[in-house]
Amino acid sequence: MSTEQQSKNVLYIAENALSEIQGGGIVAYAVLKGISPSKILGFFDYQNITPVPELAERFHLLRRWRFLDNVQFVQPVAYKLLGKIHWSLKLPAMLYFFFINNIWLVLFLPLLARRDLSYVRRQVEENGFRPELVYFSGLSLRYLRLAVDLSRHYDVPMAVLHMDDWMEREKRQLGRFLGSYWFSQIVKYMTLAARRSLASTTNSPGLARVVTGMTGCEHKPANNCCADLMKGADADGGKANPIPVITYAGAMNPELQGASLVILSRAVAELNAEGTKVRLDIYTPWEFAALANEIQIPNAVHYRGQAGRHELADIYLRSDFLVTTTSFDVRDLVLFRHSLSTKLSEYLCVGKPVISVGHLSWHLHEYVQEHRCGFSIYDKELTKVKAELRRILATPREELAEIGRRNRILWEKAHDVAVMSRETRGAVGLPL
Repeated sequence: MSTEQQSKNVLYIAENALSEIQGGGIVAYAVLKGISPSKILGFFDYQNITPVPELAERFHLLRRWRFLDNVQFVQPVAYKLLGKIHWSLKLPAMLYFFFINNIWLVLFLPLLARRDLSYVRRQVEENGFRPELVYFSGLSLRYLRLAVDLSRHYDVPMAVLHMDDWMEREKRQLGRFLGSYWFSQIVKYMTLAARRSLASTTNSPGLARVVTGMTGCEHKPANNCCADLMKGADADGGKANPIPVITYAGAMNPELQGASLVILSRAVAELNAEGTKVRLDIYTPWEFAALANEIQIPNAVHYRGQAGRHELADIYLRSDFLVTTTSFDVRDLVLFRHSLSTKLSEYLCVGKPVISVGHLSWHLHEYVQEHRCGFSIYDKELTKVKAELRRILATPREELAEIGRRNRILWEKAHDVAVMSRETRGAVGLPL
C-alpha cells in the first residue's frame, strides 16, 4: 500500500506554516515530512514564514484577531517604550488596553472562535477535504481552541506538539484578573486536546514537565529534532581552524537572540584587539540583515548571509564552536524559558561543541550542562563574557573532540527526527 493511501487526512493548525527555513514550522515539517499535498490542509498566521513549496497551495492564512494582535505585539512594545521614559506612563497605557482591548477580547472569545471554526469548515468543504486527524503545534489559545473545536466537530483524534510556553506569556500579557480567566481556558482546552491526542509531545523535557502538570496527561519530550545533516557533508570539513571560528545560525530577533549576539560580537571584537584571536560568523535570514550588518566588525564578526539547509552541515563542520542564544533579560524569556533552541539538534548532529548564551533560567543551559554538550554563558557583563570566551577557547582539542563525539551520540538518541517523530508519524500513518 502506498504512503498516500496509508496516511490520514490531516488538518494542520498552527501559527507557523510547515517550513524548511523559518520558525517553529521547521520542527513540525521535520515530523510530517513526506506527507502528500492531497493529505493535508493547513491554516496559519505568520506571513513571514514561507511554507514549503510542495505544500504551499494547501495552506490558508487565517485573518488575525485585532484584539489578540494588540495583546501579543502592540501592548508589550508600548509598555516597554513608555517604561523607558518613566514608569508612571505605563499606567494610562495599561488602563487603555484593559478597557479598550483586553476585556473585549475575553468577552468576544466565543464569538471569534466560532468565526474561525466557520471559516475553516468552509475551506474544508470547498477543497472537498475529509479530515481524519487534527495536528496542533500552535502558540495561542486561539489556535488551540480552534484545533480542539475542529477535532470535536469532525469527531477525529488529534496529534499535539507544544513548542513554547505561550500559555504563561498570554496569561501575563492579559494581567492578573483577565489573565487568570484566560489561563483557565488554556488549561481546559489543553486538557481536552491531550485526551483526544494519539501522540502528545513537546519540544523539550522542561516543557513536557510543565504541560503534563497542567493537564494531568503525560506529554513526552520529542525535542527540536532534525534529519541527519551528515549525509552528503564533506568528510574532511572538520579540521581545526588556525583562528577558532564560532558560528551562529538562526533568527536574530532584536529582543531575543539578537540582543545577546550584540554583546557576544562586542566581546569577540575586544578579544581580537587584545590579542586573543577568534571569529564569529553569523548566518541569519534576510529580515534580520540590518542588525547582522550593523554588528559586523572587520577580522572579528562577519555576517555570511542566509544559508540553505543543504549548506549548513559543511558550515558547521568548518566551525570550532556553534553558538545558540536568547535574551539576558528574564522578562523577554517567558515564551522560550522551557524550550530548547531550534538549532540545537543540528549542532548536535554534526558533533561540535555548543555554546549557550542567555539568562540563567533558560532550560537550554540546564540541558547543555546535564548532557555535557559544551559551555554556557549566563552573565551579560562584557568583562565576564570575555573571560568565559577565553576559558572556552583554552579548552584542549582532545576535550573538544570528546564533547563532539558525545553530542553526535546524543543526537542519535534524542534529536534524530526518525526517532523522535515515531509516535506522531505512527498516529498520522506516515512511514516510520
